[in-house]
Amino acid sequence: MRWMAMAVVAVALAGCSTADKPVAAADLRGAVVLETTTWESEFNYVMRGMYIDGEGKVWSYAQHGTPWYPDRLKYGEMSERDMLAKHKGARQIGTVDPKLLLDMAQLIPDAARGPITRAAPSGDGGGSGTLDVAYRLDRDTKVYRQIILAGAGDRMATNENSSAAILLDYLREVQRLVGYE
Repeated sequence: MRWMAMAVVAVALAGCSTADKPVAAADLRGAVVLETTTWESEFNYVMRGMYIDGEGKVWSYAQHGTPWYPDRLKYGEMSERDMLAKHKGARQIGTVDPKLLLDMAQLIPDAARGPITRAAPSGDGGGSGTLDVAYRLDRDTKVYRQIILAGAGDRMATNENSSAAILLDYLREVQRLVGYE
């Protein structure tokens, strides 16, 4: 029932925005849609996370030892190649309903409008913490644009947009359902 309520709210909110064209299933195919990543660097570097791809598959990944850094394009952007490197060795841990995922993806353009408040200006340097994000992939440039939903620890961030809150609730519910902690 909760899923149905979230889908209804997602579709209703998505209909409120006329500035962006609706997200199509083809826009999501082969792309990372939502992700949570945790960094631990107090004693030994660990980066682990969970993401949902455009087909509705849920994946987990972890890297230990040598820190992973993407090639920096612009703040909040990552190349498709870097996304693949970040998720190297990922394993599938579940699935979500692709239709509901598409409904949720309709909220990403609105969530990108923020406002987003960060405790640290860059928030992507060293330290420990968690970052929950949505992505928009520009297929022409092969670049992901990161939309922050929330952050904790040294990556403290808040997106005050109601669409971001719905996406974050959805991401947390998927985490709970697949048993990702």
